[in-house]
Amino acid sequence: MFKYLFAVCFFLFVAKSYAQDPHMREAESVEEILKKNNPEEFEALQNHEKYLVIEKIGSTKRKKIFIDQEMAFLTMDDIPFKGNLTRLTDSTLSLTYFDNTMQRYELRMFYLKDIQLLYKRSVQKGLNYKLSPVTLLPLALDWIYFKRKPWENINTLYYIAGIEAARILIANRKKFFNKYKFNEKRRLRVFQY
Repeated sequence: MFKYLFAVCFFLFVAKSYAQDPHMREAESVEEILKKNNPEEFEALQNHEKYLVIEKIGSTKRKKIFIDQEMAFLTMDDIPFKGNLTRLTDSTLSLTYFDNTMQRYELRMFYLKDIQLLYKRSVQKGLNYKLSPVTLLPLALDWIYFKRKPWENINTLYYIAGIEAARILIANRKKFFNKYKFNEKRRLRVFQY
């Protein structure tokens, strides 16, 4: 009993010695919090820079893209571009991207009206597919647990197909719902701090 009382008193003493009274704390300013949590937005705020906003009409959800952030989009001519946003005006944006044919970085200007859709994340093209031993688990389960030969039970083929389809969907989940398409419900705008 004495040990517990001593431990409680010790922890209270340590907590009291390192704790700071609420009335003596200094509140962090909004700028300090913004600098810590979102440095790109803080830099745009300090320099009064322009930034891109993807907004859904009728909703309060907005996604902001600041200068020097990476973005990927598809033009009206179905040509994909991926690079760093370098400059913004009211109707154009400039992108620094790596041109594979010339093997160098290029700066190119695009009109906002020419952008068909914007990708949320950068992903590789095609499906990520690898054969996994998890797919053959129903065969092993039949053979070991139920003492049936796998080629005698046709139902395991359905389980294998289901497991493989689910595994492909889980492996490629970042590729689904990966774009903002601009239409009458969603638009791309330029704002300035």
